[in-house]
Amino acid sequence: MSTQTVSRRDLAIGTLLALIIGTIFVLVGGRPLVVTFVPGLVVAWGVFAWLHVSQAALPKGGTLYPLYYGVFAWQFIHFFEEYLTGFRSLFPELYGATPYSDALFVGINMFSYFVFAVGFILVFEKGLKFLLIPVLFYIVYGAIGNAIAHVWWVIWTGGYFPGFVTALAYWILGPLLLSSFVGSIGRAYVITAAFAIILIPAITLTMSPI
Repeated sequence: MSTQTVSRRDLAIGTLLALIIGTIFVLVGGRPLVVTFVPGLVVAWGVFAWLHVSQAALPKGGTLYPLYYGVFAWQFIHFFEEYLTGFRSLFPELYGATPYSDALFVGINMFSYFVFAVGFILVFEKGLKFLLIPVLFYIVYGAIGNAIAHVWWVIWTGGYFPGFVTALAYWILGPLLLSSFVGSIGRAYVITAAFAIILIPAITLTMSPI
């Protein structure tokens, strides 16, 4: 473990960054992203705040690179399944929104992946620890949230929902990656369970009638 911790300055800048990102989600994605991404952002910020309050030492970037980018690589496979099976249409329609265009759907994902990849490098190579916000958001929602949401959508709709198959791997990959930050796999699964308690009502109560 390194001696790096999240400072008060990191927390302040990271909180401002989280507010900016949340605003972008609202303006760009409407209700579908508000009920999915915003809860994930709140939990990611909660983990970030816990890192500051506990002054837990961050993992060394060199030892975390293979795991983080290995899990991140799976996101491209997950995106491919979603793209092939019509997620850009069915997901927004589930929440009363119009389907996303190919350009918007691909653009949101590719820009996000750029931020997740570069953010990790800037945190661990340049010490910009406030950029843990997008890194933790990827772990909390991009991995764990995808696992929770896709399984729940299948249960709720009674059939296959785009992205379901590849999202299943995140039940293992997400908590495993999160455990590198929160200190244990048990604590990571507790956070996963707490996030499910928040996310499932959010994505259920806001659905349009099937």
